[in-house]
Amino acid sequence: MGTRSQRAVLPLLAAASLLLASCGSTTRVALPDPPPSRTSLELLLAGRGPVLVTVEKGSRPGVYGCTVAFEVYRPAEVRTGAFVVLGHGFMSNLSWMRGWAQRWASFGVPTAVLTFCNSTAFDGRHARNAEDMVALARALHEGPVLYAGFSAGGLAAYLASVRDSRTAAYLGLDAVDTGGLALAARDGFGVPALFLLGEPGSCNARNSMIPAIPERGTVRALRVKNALHGHFQDPYDPRVESVCGKVVPLEASEAILADIRNLATAWVLVATGAMPEAGGLLEAAASGAEGWKGRVEVP
Repeated sequence: MGTRSQRAVLPLLAAASLLLASCGSTTRVALPDPPPSRTSLELLLAGRGPVLVTVEKGSRPGVYGCTVAFEVYRPAEVRTGAFVVLGHGFMSNLSWMRGWAQRWASFGVPTAVLTFCNSTAFDGRHARNAEDMVALARALHEGPVLYAGFSAGGLAAYLASVRDSRTAAYLGLDAVDTGGLALAARDGFGVPALFLLGEPGSCNARNSMIPAIPERGTVRALRVKNALHGHFQDPYDPRVESVCGKVVPLEASEAILADIRNLATAWVLVATGAMPEAGGLLEAAASGAEGWKGRVEVP
């Protein structure tokens, strides 16, 4: 089995292999001619809403003693009684999620984003991160909560959704399951949910979350065609392309970003009751999609 130090290095070597395997990959997408037109609602949801937003920064002790930094994006006009708690990806921080928080708050949905303090390069400690998400939600809000997260943060949010009886809904942004944690919790996952997925690749563990997605009417899974893992962060950082690949031409990548932002924001607004009419966008995406393993794929 090797020495303890040798065993400790194995996860890093595996991670390095995954990164090298995807490094430099390029997806070339043919642009439609003429380009598809977007509805006024799609253009709105892909941008910013009409509500002014203020940001509160803070920190608090986590459940396991480390310090959880967080930011709360509060809309001047609150349009829902629900509250969003949003988690970032593995070995990252809340700065990669600020765009989502700003976006949703600009449509009247208060949103908190936190930096996980439990994860290390050797152990994501996703269950602990989930507990910190629940604790933060309870500290900041007394009503229903929508848990959301990107990549490993989507796993933590999934686990938080199971553990918090106040959970109203869930949003997974190319969420990744690790060690079967989400799969083991699937029977307890009972809330309405949207799982937005990218194309399978090393950066999303080849859609490892799929087995944990319940098959029922209140749960929808949408794979965004040609989307890569980095497209599900907001703000988008082109530096991720060196690890997870890129889409060319630029116009195609920007269209993918717009699709993801439309769908994710529509779901948050529908699930929280802030804009029920945004549900039409989700229905249109599902009805116009191709069949895919019992799910649907956004063309």
